[in-house]
Amino acid sequence: MNHSADGADARAELARAIQEVMAEATHKGATKPTLQRIARASQGPGRPSLTTSSISAWRKGERLPSSWAALESFLTALEQAASLPRGRFDRRRWERIYRRARNMPAVALSSRVAVFPVRGADPLELKVHRARTLDDGNAVPAYIPRDIDPTVRNALVRLGPDGGVVLLVGESTAGKTRCAYEAMTSVLADHLLIVPPHITDLPDAVTECVRAGRSGAPSVLWLNDLEQYLGPHGLTLNDIRALRRARTVVLATLRSRIRANLPSHELVRLAEEFEVKRLWSPQEIGRARVQLRNDRDERLRLALDQAEDFGVAETLATGPQLWQELRSASVVDGNPRGAALVWTAIDLALAGLEEPQPVELLRALHERYLPGRNKQLIAPEPFESALFWATTPRDAVTRLLIPEGEGLRPFDYLLDAHLRDRAPSPDLIPDEIWEVALERGTEKHQRFSIALAAHANDRMDIGRRALQSLADAGDVDTFRTLGLLHERSDRTEAIRWLQRAIDAGDVLSLRLMGNLHFRGRDRKTAHDWYRLAAGAGDEVSQSYYNHPSVDRRPVPDELTPPPEPEPAVHEEEDGDEEREWGPSARTLCLLEATLALLADMAYDDLEDIGDRAVDLGDDYAVIFSDMPVITWRQDAQWRRQMARCFDDLAADIRAGRWPQPTCTGEEMALHIAIDHASSRVVDEPERVMEIVDGVPPHHDDWDWGLCIDVLLEDTDVLFLYEPWAQGIEDSDHYINQDMGLANLEAEDWFKPFYENRARARDRGFRR
Repeated sequence: MNHSADGADARAELARAIQEVMAEATHKGATKPTLQRIARASQGPGRPSLTTSSISAWRKGERLPSSWAALESFLTALEQAASLPRGRFDRRRWERIYRRARNMPAVALSSRVAVFPVRGADPLELKVHRARTLDDGNAVPAYIPRDIDPTVRNALVRLGPDGGVVLLVGESTAGKTRCAYEAMTSVLADHLLIVPPHITDLPDAVTECVRAGRSGAPSVLWLNDLEQYLGPHGLTLNDIRALRRARTVVLATLRSRIRANLPSHELVRLAEEFEVKRLWSPQEIGRARVQLRNDRDERLRLALDQAEDFGVAETLATGPQLWQELRSASVVDGNPRGAALVWTAIDLALAGLEEPQPVELLRALHERYLPGRNKQLIAPEPFESALFWATTPRDAVTRLLIPEGEGLRPFDYLLDAHLRDRAPSPDLIPDEIWEVALERGTEKHQRFSIALAAHANDRMDIGRRALQSLADAGDVDTFRTLGLLHERSDRTEAIRWLQRAIDAGDVLSLRLMGNLHFRGRDRKTAHDWYRLAAGAGDEVSQSYYNHPSVDRRPVPDELTPPPEPEPAVHEEEDGDEEREWGPSARTLCLLEATLALLADMAYDDLEDIGDRAVDLGDDYAVIFSDMPVITWRQDAQWRRQMARCFDDLAADIRAGRWPQPTCTGEEMALHIAIDHASSRVVDEPERVMEIVDGVPPHHDDWDWGLCIDVLLEDTDVLFLYEPWAQGIEDSDHYINQDMGLANLEAEDWFKPFYENRARARDRGFRR
């Protein structure tokens, strides 16, 4: 990937132009246009307001205006401040100067880090899988929209101005990278794209993102195959915070098998995560067939013919074809030596050596992969022929072993296909391969990859050996990782390593220690650790302490319910019926008033924060910050729907019905309302007396436990507050599957539990 150095000249040109136009306005205007006057003049309706510091930064070339509208506002304000006629400065000329400065790449501090406009991105350079090349040179078929596209693009639109993390997860060749590329070029075309080629280039890439943010240029940090950028030498917590301050959008992809075994990482936890399915849905297949009718692409036709067994994207990338060829190669008159070379490379990669490996290493190790005891009976082909077979592209698409740098790596599809056939186990990878991995994987990030691979295969003996030298050197990441990896096999060792990380100042390990004690059924100790983590700034633990609950303090005398009357003695023929068992009238009255109040508070919060992420600091919002941390980065439309949940439940009570939730959002609204209402009884008795004035008291007044039992089917949504249950909202999470949980993903909160109880879709919003 190349990037131009012309960006510096284009930015300097804009800065010079701003200096010159301000000098011209000072010389020819009737009044002197000071920075203060220009800023005040920009305050008019319908255009962006400017500050003196931002104008000064533009003039010095330290930043670019955030938009053409901002620069145009400056020109209009300058004309007004200098008492010059409106339109004195040629807007077309200025827009050309601005667009040139905006679209030119910044000069990268590192020659290895690519920095260029998103609109100039090439899909193949970003590692979109190549398909069979047509005669016209086209190696990238027309994009077939995926079902997930709208939600991914909406997330990027929402995060574009302020930054955030979007993560696409799926199997190899499921279409993750193409989906990310199409979404990015569709909605973030004006951003700068920053691409580090290797984990060791990440510090320079983060510096580029910060630099772009200071200049006013929004940026996207592209991390395809995110696993390559995590762990040692990868993104640190400080890096992630710097990216957030720079308002960088981090767009990443991650293979499913890596995601399943990945220890807690701040970047993954902060991400809005989307799954790209390997097998296509009927709707996606339908769109592909429409595309085929419009464009008779033979590649697409062949992929659709196999769509019941394979994903369209994986077939276009020839994944299934290569896998079948590899499996049938180890036969007489086949390519047994070539297959042995590929299997060697696969096992080395699965053992954590994910970088390309030297040909000589494959030569030295491959003999054990030849089938049978007497290797010569199958008459293996000569080594050079085997290497040629393994590295020759099929249909000019890809190959079993891909040359890269000074070595070869297996086509990543083969790793996933192999693990679909044979799950990870202690016997999956030969001991000889583990030993080679330990010998050759000397870099810190390689040692971590080996340890994670060993953990996935229940080989903690290998994992300990991989990380021991780093632990001896006092590496904090290693302490935490060893704590996580030991939890399944040796709880005492897990505690010891996490404590070493905590002693070294690692905030995340405070929460992980709480999780470990919680899973050990020591809730009190777990709570103590969560409190320490929350105090140290861990958002998940902070969210835990917002968990809605019933206020158990004594009820003030004036609101104390009357005693339950003695049961009346009735004759058998007495037809009187007892009151329906459930919340009392005064309880419902207070609950209705509290729901209405919370709705108002939610709408007020929404006006203040819009699409911004909430937290427990500067962007605190009373209602939305009290919800689980997985909702803190939802957009304004989601929050508007959440505010309506409070209104809908209040309306149920006003209509004489019980407020029984119809979706997850309403369940959360009711939990929060019960929390607030029970506290109001204790803290605001006079106000509560006014609210329930005229409603007769009852011995069941303020029985909030009864409300929970009667009004809610379950309390599953409260799992989202538990630090130990992070990820439980994912339908693939083992706890989610064990318990049969549903609709816990924030995007699913407003899906009705039952269609026959769904609320009218056209009911609108009160505010």
